[in-house]
Amino acid sequence: MLTYQLIEGAARRQWLDDLLLADEEVGMIERYLMHGQFYTVSDQQQVIGVFHLMALNNQQVELKNIAVRPEWQHRGFGGQMMTQIQTIAIDQGFQSLLVGTGDGSLAAIGCYLRQGFRFEQIRKNFFDQYQTPIYENGIRLKDMVVLAKIL
Repeated sequence: MLTYQLIEGAARRQWLDDLLLADEEVGMIERYLMHGQFYTVSDQQQVIGVFHLMALNNQQVELKNIAVRPEWQHRGFGGQMMTQIQTIAIDQGFQSLLVGTGDGSLAAIGCYLRQGFRFEQIRKNFFDQYQTPIYENGIRLKDMVVLAKIL
């Protein structure tokens, strides 16, 4: 059974390597790290992943980052984390959950669609903000694809 721990303040910085699994630039993570809610996820007291939620308004919350450590991937933990994330959002009164991913992140887009998310918007040229170009599946990321799920 997975356990979830809310991490406050500067203690979040110790999990930067985990956050970098899903967002490759420290400067971009720094923009949201001290805002919102940051959780570690453990299996039998061993941290296997992290996620970060940030309210956009009273009705919408965005999943800014979700990462499962490589040695724990492909075991269903990401899906379990998504279920818990939705429970947290519902318990806090949010009506929809948004998540953004790169336009070349085909596996992530497919995963979110299977979880019941639908396309919401495109944030054009989002990845131009990154100092180093990011490639996934041989595609240079340019736009952020935002998906949303009604809770």
